[in-house]
Amino acid sequence: MSILINSVLKNKFIKNSILYTVGSMMTPMIGFILLPIYTGYLSPAEYGIMTTVQTLVGMLQLFLLLSLNGAVTRFFYDFLEEPQKQKEFLGSIFTFVLCFSTIIALILYFFSDSIGSLLFKNIPINPFYSYLIGLSWLSALLALPLALFRAQEKAGLFVSVNIIKALLIMGLTVYLIIGKGLGAEGALISQLIVTFIVVLFTFGWQFKLIKFSLNSLYIKQSLLFSLPLLPHVASVWIISSSDRIILEKFISIEDLGIYALAAQVSMVLALFYTSVNNALVPRYVSLLKEGNEIKAKRLLKAFSYIVLIFGITSIPVAMYALNFFASNQYNGAVSLIPFLLIGQIVKGFYFIPAAKLFYSKKTKVIATSSTIAAVSNILINFITIPLIGIYGAIVSTIVAEVLRVFFVYRGSNRL
Repeated sequence: MSILINSVLKNKFIKNSILYTVGSMMTPMIGFILLPIYTGYLSPAEYGIMTTVQTLVGMLQLFLLLSLNGAVTRFFYDFLEEPQKQKEFLGSIFTFVLCFSTIIALILYFFSDSIGSLLFKNIPINPFYSYLIGLSWLSALLALPLALFRAQEKAGLFVSVNIIKALLIMGLTVYLIIGKGLGAEGALISQLIVTFIVVLFTFGWQFKLIKFSLNSLYIKQSLLFSLPLLPHVASVWIISSSDRIILEKFISIEDLGIYALAAQVSMVLALFYTSVNNALVPRYVSLLKEGNEIKAKRLLKAFSYIVLIFGITSIPVAMYALNFFASNQYNGAVSLIPFLLIGQIVKGFYFIPAAKLFYSKKTKVIATSSTIAAVSNILINFITIPLIGIYGAIVSTIVAEVLRVFFVYRGSNRL
């Protein structure tokens, strides 16, 4: 038994997968721990407001970042033998994102009334639009040093940052909701404060590895790689989260809160898949760079087993956990869990062909398949949600994930 454990720990992919999983799962685990507080101290309407703002943060930060965290992960390996050029490359990306995201965030804030009225129907623009802009800006900045940790395969540091961040948010959230009675605002304020502190820490940690500059060649090269990925990354948000933005226009904010709780629980599985993929991509690229195609193929096969086994197991576990932790006013969320998790399982299989395309730099194939799936998702949402409400959102999610997996598999088979 000890021999098996030692062999597992020596396997870099398995070890990093475990570490990334622990780090990435801290946020949803904290969410589970806070469920009695959220459901006990927040009404379904308040919970719906909080999660809707958090959902929009996920979308807005993508456009502030322009998917350049993916360029950091991919091009980092091209400068391994040239440390000075590597510093200049990283510095150019960090500086560009800092300037670009700040300018766009200020513009969005300046037009808060007009843009806020388009985003929110039942949610007050003041103060929640301000929280949306601030959290999106900080999340975009934080994505860069975290991507650099991944590229360096510093899984332990990646995990430590996420654990500390999650614990700080949990403690401050409990204080602001229970101690200060701030409701949904308390949760968002705690995320804003803690994320700001973590951004300062991670930028400071990576300071020695970065030479702040604006090399137009590196920026152009990175944008040519990352911009085709933007529709793909945006489609992830559209398929998994845009339904809540559309639902807010057609159902009560209380029903939205119940659906949002079920969706948040199902996202635990998605975060698990993503955390394993965080270890998969750097390891897969590294193996292919070394010419070890057999091990690279085995790696993808192992990931497919992980998707299937953990996906099926998660359904009864999630239903029991939600029934145990949530208060009675959220009981309607339990019946939605199996359908939402089916969509997440389908999504998990998407990472396998995407890894092949990512290494081959065929990001346009990823963008095309993701765009088709995202557009289909939005159209089905607008057709079905007015007719069958919440279940229309579930149907659109599953159909979109199936379409995306189909097109990306077809694209990878052509390589």
